[in-house]
Amino acid sequence: MEVAKQYSRRRRRNPSIDRLSDLPDSILCHILSFLPTKISVRTTILARRWRYLWSFVPNLDFEFPDKSAAIDRVLLLHKLQKIDTFRITEGYGYNDCQIETWIRFAVERNVKNLDLHFCYEGWVPPSPKCLLTCKTLVDLRLTNCTVFPVTGAVCLPSLKILYLQFYHAYETLPHLLSGCPVLENLLLQLYFNYCSCRISSPTIKSLRINFHYDDCSEDEDEGEYSYDRLEIDTPALIYLELIDSSNQHIKCGPLTSILGADISFHDYIGRDCSRSIPCADYNFS
Repeated sequence: MEVAKQYSRRRRRNPSIDRLSDLPDSILCHILSFLPTKISVRTTILARRWRYLWSFVPNLDFEFPDKSAAIDRVLLLHKLQKIDTFRITEGYGYNDCQIETWIRFAVERNVKNLDLHFCYEGWVPPSPKCLLTCKTLVDLRLTNCTVFPVTGAVCLPSLKILYLQFYHAYETLPHLLSGCPVLENLLLQLYFNYCSCRISSPTIKSLRINFHYDDCSEDEDEGEYSYDRLEIDTPALIYLELIDSSNQHIKCGPLTSILGADISFHDYIGRDCSRSIPCADYNFS
């Protein structure tokens, strides 16, 4: 009790005491890691001690409208040789060369979590080959990104989480999954007129698939929608979520380990209306 009173008296005598600066650099960098990088960099004006702290933060988080020149400068001045997370959100206005350079930077620094979200404006950035052989990558999330090769080396020995949203190269998916020996969580958000593909993995435990409706996917010559085939071969699957807006032909192998499933169908009639079939929830436990 006496200690608390003494502390209170000291606070009254010196109300402007800076407790934050008493923290070690490692704790301050951890705090900064929760902020967007542009905010983290702005802490350089606080005091001399803060001038370079941002450059030792293990997470790099960029978002629109961060300029490419600003991103380049941050990467040039960043000090760590290992980073945990590299993220670009709502990326827009960047060219292929810039994106490839940034991804190489992350891979060369043994990135664990890579999250790239680009705005689709008729342009889809490619993924450099080095991304497919990143041995440290645990969590990969790509939105509006391509192109993965149909052949060539794929070695992602640590990858456990893979999110591909508005994926544009479905024919390469089997080859990509073949190089992910410990993958557990796969999310696919596919365009309505996707190409036939096969999801095959002995390790996937959670699979979420959303067939995204796109009124541009109608066959203009035939006036009909293209119904392609999806095959699922995931014997270790525990949870399945399927949102089908396209009435695709789906073939599924044995699901001997499954404990739960959420399935929803939406039947689109023409361009402007849809008919929803109530969601089916299954719990097998």
